[in-house]
Amino acid sequence: MTSKLAAIVTGPDTYLDHLGVLAYIMDMPLFITEKETFASALAFYPQIQAIHKESQDLDVDFLAHHFDALFESGKFFTMELSPLMELLYNKKMRFIYCPHGHSDKGHSAKQFAPQDISLVYGSHMSDLLKQTGAINSIRSTAATGNYRLAFYQKYRSFYKDLVEQIIGSKLDPNKKTALYAPSWQDGENPTSFFKEAGRLIQDLKQELNLIIKLHPFLKQFHPAETFTVLEQYQDEQGVIFLENFPCIYPLLDRCDLYIGDYSSIGYDFLSFDRPLYFLMQEHGPRFEIHSCGEIIPSKENIARFIQNTWQENTLGKKEARKDLYEYVFGKEKSFDVLKTEILSIIKS
Repeated sequence: MTSKLAAIVTGPDTYLDHLGVLAYIMDMPLFITEKETFASALAFYPQIQAIHKESQDLDVDFLAHHFDALFESGKFFTMELSPLMELLYNKKMRFIYCPHGHSDKGHSAKQFAPQDISLVYGSHMSDLLKQTGAINSIRSTAATGNYRLAFYQKYRSFYKDLVEQIIGSKLDPNKKTALYAPSWQDGENPTSFFKEAGRLIQDLKQELNLIIKLHPFLKQFHPAETFTVLEQYQDEQGVIFLENFPCIYPLLDRCDLYIGDYSSIGYDFLSFDRPLYFLMQEHGPRFEIHSCGEIIPSKENIARFIQNTWQENTLGKKEARKDLYEYVFGKEKSFDVLKTEILSIIKS
């Protein structure tokens, strides 16, 4: 008997880039509670069945009576809902946790929310789960490979047109384009946005097209600081503040270089083998991704530093980028193979 599957997005549209593609691969509906996120799903993922459903209507009773397995990116779904399903409905619901990116956060955690099934890209994520001890809180894992890149490649023409419609007219065709994708400020790794966005804009606005992709949690958790930066710089020529754009790979494919800090988008950019740069605190933590590019010194002009290191970054870091990409994402899998493997784990 085929399991009845569904995916759920209860937060910002950053989760769509993973759960939207998984909804396509697994041929299941995607329930979305936020109206703004639902609008993004209709615009960016017309290939899937997206359904807007208010939180109060997406309750335990509805889920228990309609589905056997739920895909989600909420860390506490398994811990909170699984006991209720068993207690109230005598049902063993399967929960599939879908990490939204290859994050460098979570290394300092002392406790981990238990998971039923957790998806991992490849060996790197599996090794991190073992090193942190999180693997002891997970019943099963499934390696996916880079399914989001494969999805983008399948629908490249559609997404390239979409990118041009949204930002193409704002870019100077005679300049290279840089994407700045800062992480958000959590209790572990700091964001570079509040300290470095102004410097970045001033140094690069004459030299490059600069796209600044705001992490949705910056506005949610630090509204005053974020709006201060936006108010000061959003009208700068050559600078685009990009929000409500959940598809990462079409955007990365349009850019010549990446600037980040601890965002998982840096790992995604490895797919294109182009230069990476990082804005880091001097004594901040360093991870594997940072060895694949150049860390920008705090007192140097950023445009001049990029120009002086461009050739070394482009050619000298090529092998490091290739090796880390293979370690992070592993071998590619066809959508049919991935679907079969996940279903097999759900039914086991």
